[in-house]
Amino acid sequence: MQKLLSYLSFQGRANRQRYWLTALSIFGLLVVSAMFVGLLAIAPLLSLIIIPFWLALLVAGLANGARRLHDRGKSAWWLMVFLVMPMLLSIPSELAKYSSSADFQAFGASLALVGLPFSIWGLVVMGFLKGTAGPNRFGDDPLQPAVQEVFA
Repeated sequence: MQKLLSYLSFQGRANRQRYWLTALSIFGLLVVSAMFVGLLAIAPLLSLIIIPFWLALLVAGLANGARRLHDRGKSAWWLMVFLVMPMLLSIPSELAKYSSSADFQAFGASLALVGLPFSIWGLVVMGFLKGTAGPNRFGDDPLQPAVQEVFA
């Protein structure tokens, strides 16, 4: 159980492999749970039991991103730039779908495009760049083996 709860922790570092495996696992669980909710469409109240599971997956995803940023030597507050800013910039685009005003639709689309470089930047920083070598202020390097004393 302790191993499972470690995925909800915002402490420590995660190398690229652990980041991608965790992110893909979370995505897979979201897809499977969405299909489960689709099967329960005839009983909508039963599908409400999945909400705590989705909230746990949200926390696990944010914690995974925070640990990956820690491996890069950055604060988890960078998630605001990489995730929250593009999401907030896409809200007018989503609202524009329900508007008949072409100007509002163009404005919403342009704001969504402004958020795209932040998403790409976050993908590159968290998904493809190597972490800092050696220990940093967030913990030990996850790629360096633990040094054992031979003559203790």
